[in-house]
Amino acid sequence: MSHRERFLAAVDLKQPDMVPITDLGLDSPIIEAITGESLGAFSLVGGSGDNPWEAAVESRIALGKACLKLGFDGVPIISDYALCSRGYKPKVLSGTRFIDEWGRVLDARKDTKTTWWVNGTVETEEDMENYVPPDPEAEGMYEMAEKAVNSLKGKDAAVVCQGHAGWHMAFQVRGGIDKLVIDMYRRPEAAKKFMNKIAETCRGMVKLMLEAGAEVAFITDDYADCRSPLMSLKQFREFELPNIQRMVTLAKKKGVPVLKHSDGNVYPILNDMVEAGIRGIHPVEPGAMDLGDVKERYGSRVCVLGNVDCRFVLPFGTEEEVRQDVRRCIDAAAKNGGYILTSSNSLHANCKVENIHIMVDEARKYSKYL
Repeated sequence: MSHRERFLAAVDLKQPDMVPITDLGLDSPIIEAITGESLGAFSLVGGSGDNPWEAAVESRIALGKACLKLGFDGVPIISDYALCSRGYKPKVLSGTRFIDEWGRVLDARKDTKTTWWVNGTVETEEDMENYVPPDPEAEGMYEMAEKAVNSLKGKDAAVVCQGHAGWHMAFQVRGGIDKLVIDMYRRPEAAKKFMNKIAETCRGMVKLMLEAGAEVAFITDDYADCRSPLMSLKQFREFELPNIQRMVTLAKKKGVPVLKHSDGNVYPILNDMVEAGIRGIHPVEPGAMDLGDVKERYGSRVCVLGNVDCRFVLPFGTEEEVRQDVRRCIDAAAKNGGYILTSSNSLHANCKVENIHIMVDEARKYSKYL
């Protein structure tokens, strides 16, 4: 099978010739090490540097090159983290901190070439009312998505885009999960209006990425820590689930499956997400959930993606430890297809590049169905 066929077959719960491989993202130092290109001190999050639009395009194309060199079957080529308008310039606060087009306060760390979210600019209920999110139709938004997707033209890989349903961007703009959850209790109508406003923009960005040619939508809001979801089931159903459903509806109209990422223990809300129509669940975080259990419970309804340990094994593990963890994942979830091998979150800057290559090598050797 081709890489693209293999990936899409697994998403469709079929058994390909071997387990497909992808990942949620690669940090800049990983991309540089794999491609040999020098990317400079910019962020994979759109908004840093003297020319944030050009830097974001360059970073996404470089990410695609790295994924292809690794032999991934699906490539997460464009993300709403990267999308920004041509006219956007970051508002520098001090040092490496700046405000992006969403109104998030970010810290672009040149030492690690990683951008951290640190705060938001929406502080009051009045701010929530007056908040204006980015415009998905602003000049340069679609062009960026198109340039990124076109960089994979003629390449053998499924084209994946990343977006959000609303929650993740909302709590970051608001300045913290705690603040948004308190809003849900104390000012529910204001919170809902605020979140829906952001969710509508998120859908607009996913829509343009799909129109640019993305074949799979990866929706990446985080809902949980290792113990439980960060909001109650009632809050999830009232404030966030409808936006997941709207995203699924949008994607279905384009004939595109929706894969859902969330770190942490999402067992209490997983059935709701499956019922909403998601076609895959990622990454089934080790220590919070069990890959084999999720496969057994939900593998007939959704593709399972995960979960080579990127907390300890990929950054610090020996070659044999990496190979053992890859085999653990394949043994737990690959039977009868409907499984895609990924890390347990992303290939972040602290992962050893040699361990990433070992992960791919072991998956190819160990995962043949035929």
